[in-house]
Amino acid sequence: MQFDSSQQISATYLRNNASEVIDEAVKEGIRVIVRRSTPIVVMLPVQEYEKLKNPAKPKKKKKFDLEEIRKNNTFYKYTGCLKDDPDFKGLTAKQALRKWTDYVD
Repeated sequence: MQFDSSQQISATYLRNNASEVIDEAVKEGIRVIVRRSTPIVVMLPVQEYEKLKNPAKPKKKKKFDLEEIRKNNTFYKYTGCLKDDPDFKGLTAKQALRKWTDYVD
């Protein structure tokens, strides 16, 4: 994991200036404590810790059934309007579409 050099401080500096380091961590965010060129501790504000501890749960997606989608469809009210028309009775959707365009100028 890579840390920005502005976030890193030495363990000795922390020991000598703890109050200052805590204030910076609260104000600016994460601080990484380094000992012998190896990151050993991450210091972060409590709000950031709470976000990590309790991540936001993704919203559940509402499941739709086919009937609900059909009811919300703009063209649902026209369903079956051609079934009683003798010119379109027994035709497939493609055949009805071709025949319907015959009536359009």
